[in-house]
Amino acid sequence: MDERLTTLASLPYPKAEILRSLLESEGIDCVLESVDFLQGAMDTGVKIRIREKDAKRAFPILEKMLGKVTSDQSKRENYILVPIDFSIYSLKAVLIGFDIAEKLGAKMVLYHSTPRPEFLTIPYSDVIVYDSALFLNYEMTEKMTSQKFEEFLTKVTALIDADRWKKMKPEYIVKIGEADDDILSYIQIHPPKMVVMGIRGGDARAGDLIGSTTAGVIFNTKVPVLAIPENTPDDWLKNFKTVVYATNFEAHDFIAMDKLINLVKPFECKVICLHVNKGNDGELDEAMLEGMKEALVEKYPYAAFDCRLIQNSNLPEAIDKFIQENQINVLALTTHRRNLLTRFFNPSVARKLMLHTQTPILVFHA
Repeated sequence: MDERLTTLASLPYPKAEILRSLLESEGIDCVLESVDFLQGAMDTGVKIRIREKDAKRAFPILEKMLGKVTSDQSKRENYILVPIDFSIYSLKAVLIGFDIAEKLGAKMVLYHSTPRPEFLTIPYSDVIVYDSALFLNYEMTEKMTSQKFEEFLTKVTALIDADRWKKMKPEYIVKIGEADDDILSYIQIHPPKMVVMGIRGGDARAGDLIGSTTAGVIFNTKVPVLAIPENTPDDWLKNFKTVVYATNFEAHDFIAMDKLINLVKPFECKVICLHVNKGNDGELDEAMLEGMKEALVEKYPYAAFDCRLIQNSNLPEAIDKFIQENQINVLALTTHRRNLLTRFFNPSVARKLMLHTQTPILVFHA
């Protein structure tokens, strides 16, 4: 292979070997090169290098291997997925994701996608002419990404004990593509226990509570997603004591509570089921909440939970006030209640709320 080479992706060594066999079965030559991400490259990152002219054929093979196929998402793999873009939000997500993975005895995978250039070809007689400037830009992007990744990992390992980091043996996946599509595709074929990601990315607008990539993952996957605000304490998991779930006495709420209690069971925290009365029959709401509590006590005698009722005509404002006054560590929402999710993530509401200061949001399917 004496032609110019380009990097298709950086993957953990076992996945790199699988990709190499898939490429070679399609007649695409490739070589593997170690990526020294803070040493231990063979356990973490390996570059798959191919000829430039094979890039257009190789990308569909890579995407099929990492995703783009259906999978039974009820069968979760034992790992925590942490998508990163090297921002302060990603740094916080990695620190918290690391603690969660360690607590659950799970693996941690860091996933980064860099926007892919279009591979344009110009037909000229019987010859295909490739745009050399495009590949120069691609090479610059590759070098900048590698540099940013190393700088990012240096920051992470400066905040986490080196022995703990080495023992965890995190895996790194770096590829060209669109972040939200790639993350969702990877989740489809490799459903994790949980996705932990920054509530926003480095390119989010100032008025947004949640970034577009995070919102896309939340609304389009059945895997639990923990969205981490910038100001969440680094040792958040050590102080994780309470999670609040907003109920509206719907049938789905019992399904949601069942999933939520099982989801947070390893963390030994208290679950508070909160209902906001907007001025309707308060006595009826109290009776329904008491009935809900009795049913939950009977079904989950081992779990610590409570049911609370508050009065307020503004639902997001009421929940935010309850979180601040009761030192809640996590706000749990379900994708079933899409209207409530949308209201929280609306910029006009977000500017008035303080949820983004330090309270992670756990979104799960029910």
